[in-house]
Amino acid sequence: MEEKFPARGYKDNVLADCFEDAKRYFLDAYHQVDLAHAVMLGEQGIISQDELRTILKALRRLDFDAIRAREYDGTFEDVFYLIQQEIGKHCDAETAGKLHTARSRNDIDVTIYRLQLRELCLKLIGSAVDLRKVFHELAAEHHETVMPAYTHTQPAQPTTLAHFILAMSENLGRDIRRLRAAFENMNRSPLGAGAITTSGFPIDRHRVAELLGFSEPTVNSYGSIASVDYFTETLGAVAALLVNIGKFAQEFMQMAMVEFNAIRLPDGYVQGSSIMPQKRNPVALEHIRAIGSKALGQTLGVFTAVHNTPFGDINDVEDDLQPLIFNAMRDADRAVSLFGHTLRSARFDTENLRRRAGENFIAVTELADTIVRRENLPFSLSHKIVGKSVRLAIEAGSDVTHEIIQEAAMDVLGHELELSPEELAAAVSPENFVAVRTIYGGPAPSETRRALRVERDTADDDNEWLARTRAHLDNARMVLGRTVDERIS
Repeated sequence: MEEKFPARGYKDNVLADCFEDAKRYFLDAYHQVDLAHAVMLGEQGIISQDELRTILKALRRLDFDAIRAREYDGTFEDVFYLIQQEIGKHCDAETAGKLHTARSRNDIDVTIYRLQLRELCLKLIGSAVDLRKVFHELAAEHHETVMPAYTHTQPAQPTTLAHFILAMSENLGRDIRRLRAAFENMNRSPLGAGAITTSGFPIDRHRVAELLGFSEPTVNSYGSIASVDYFTETLGAVAALLVNIGKFAQEFMQMAMVEFNAIRLPDGYVQGSSIMPQKRNPVALEHIRAIGSKALGQTLGVFTAVHNTPFGDINDVEDDLQPLIFNAMRDADRAVSLFGHTLRSARFDTENLRRRAGENFIAVTELADTIVRRENLPFSLSHKIVGKSVRLAIEAGSDVTHEIIQEAAMDVLGHELELSPEELAAAVSPENFVAVRTIYGGPAPSETRRALRVERDTADDDNEWLARTRAHLDNARMVLGRTVDERIS
């Protein structure tokens, strides 16, 4: 005997799980959409004011706690139909049915997905803004803190801790701008697109967009239903952020190693060992890396799921995929938020960093530059002299001395340099190396102070945008509530 819909296998493996996800993510969004759509129908004269009042009262009487407590039993297809049933308990069925005039589950679904995603996007932007503020506070403390910079994981040249951290801050600023752009493109309302071709009723798509806090409606109704770039663009920005967060976390993980001993995390963010009493494990940094990797994997899973799907109304981008999107957003926020909290009270061993900035001959690029300026030599010859000097110093187990540099010069040029011992000492000083690099974007304290001012101006703009955007959404929700109250009364 053929099973009726929903067959048990379909109910157990699809509808029951989707119902639980919908209860978790979408009940509030469904309610906001129903209220806004009902108000618009009444304002457009598509339903009468008495019908509008009855529908709004029924919507206000819905018991969402009871809905959340429901288990899926197959007597309704999904949360949408359950809510329709619940509305019908508080008014006559004919009036309740008029709420669904000029709309489809298609445009309802893509609208509630955007409503949920924009909240998660704003939360992530807020955490990124907070992390960048921590970067700024650290940079402000360490304009003069000399440290080694690395290329190919090897000691390369001296820089400052401020320069190092401002690099991350700039990177994070671009991530925030990408997320802002994604939010702006996402924050458009598909409601009114219907199944895919709008409606013959005189609906006002701009009005429901306004009531729900969207900046405007989407335009083409086919694209409103079929397009998925509202979440792929967002997740693309999230993926770029997560790659950066992983690279930053790896740097601090290495700095926390005893062999480097450059950073000490606050006690609340390290964990001991059950057997080794001496251990201070930097578990917060490990979790940042792990949670970020998990989130990145989820974003890539979303792209894999949708990259070759049809351009239209399909289940591939709906019930089963949306929770993966939201989990990726949530885990990305966890990683970024944890990063900010972890670094806020971290302490750097500035003396150790300064000592390492003077080791491994990493300031000799400036020595080569000094010889070019002092002796009027081509850089290729200066490079050869300094390279030979380093080899001789390593063999002698010493620094580059004045005697060694002159020996190298004799070998390369056939004569000694005019460079004095005092000039040599200044040339290989990490502090001097940093101080003379006043070029735009360089590590000199005067330049990092300028860069930090610019970064803080950018942060002010992002903070204002975030506050303004949150206030707009809060105000839209308040206006919708007030409008419903007025229509009811």
